Amino acid sequence: MIFKTLNMTESRKAMEEWIRLSPNLPPIDDQYIVLRNTLIEMNKVVRENYSRDYDIDLNFGIKLYVYLNSVQGFNLRMASNDDFWRYLSLKVVPDLVSERWGKDNRSHFYERASRIWLRSLWWYIHLSWQGDEESTYEILKNNTTDEILNLVERAGRKGYYLEVYRNIMYFYSKVQQQKTTNRKLFRNIMILNTARCTVIEPGLCLGGEREYVKSIFRDLGEKI
Repeated sequence: MIFKTLNMTESRKAMEEWIRLSPNLPPIDDQYIVLRNTLIEMNKVVRENYSRDYDIDLNFGIKLYVYLNSVQGFNLRMASNDDFWRYLSLKVVPDLVSERWGKDNRSHFYERASRIWLRSLWWYIHLSWQGDEESTYEILKNNTTDEILNLVERAGRKGYYLEVYRNIMYFYSKVQQQKTTNRKLFRNIMILNTARCTVIEPGLCLGGEREYVKSIFRDLGEKI
C-alpha cells in the first residue's frame, strides 16, 4: 500500500473543506476504501459495547493498532510520520474523528501532533503493549484519558524508551489494583522518568529497564 500524507498547510485546507462540506465526506482515494471500511466497522462494534470516552479510546485503539500493523507497508517509520496521521484523519475517516471530538476540533485532527486522535491511540497502545491484545487491555482498562495524554506527550530528548514505557504501564496497573490511585501519580512518574532519562541510560542500570522503572515507583513512595 502506498501511504499518503498531508503537511500542515495541506491539512489546514483539508480541515476547512471538511468543516464546509460536513457531514459529506471528501473524495476517498480508492486504495483507502478497504482501510476506511475496516475502521468504520471497528468503531461501530466498539460503540455498540461501550459509551465512556476512555473505553471507546482503549478498545478502538487496540483494534486500530492491530489492524494497521497488519497492513502491508505500515511500519514504525510510518507511525512516526505525523503527516500520515493527518491524511488519515482528514481524508479517510474525518467522520470518525468528528464523532469523538466534534467536526472542528483542529488539535485532534492535525494541529498538535501528540493530540491527533488516531496517532495518540496507536502510540498509546504501542507504548503499553504487553505482547497480545488481552494482556494489554488488562493493564490499561482502569486508566483514563489523562493517562493517554501523559504517556504519549512525554517523549524524552532521545524519543521513547520502549521497554521503559511498557514496564511503567505494567507496574502502574499493579499499583491501581492495590488501592485507589492518586491521579497525579502517573503524571509524576512520567515527569521523573523524563528527567532521569536525560542523565541515565535505563538499559545500563543494574537489572535493566525493569529495575529502573521499579526504582521510579519506589522513589515516589509506591511499593511494587
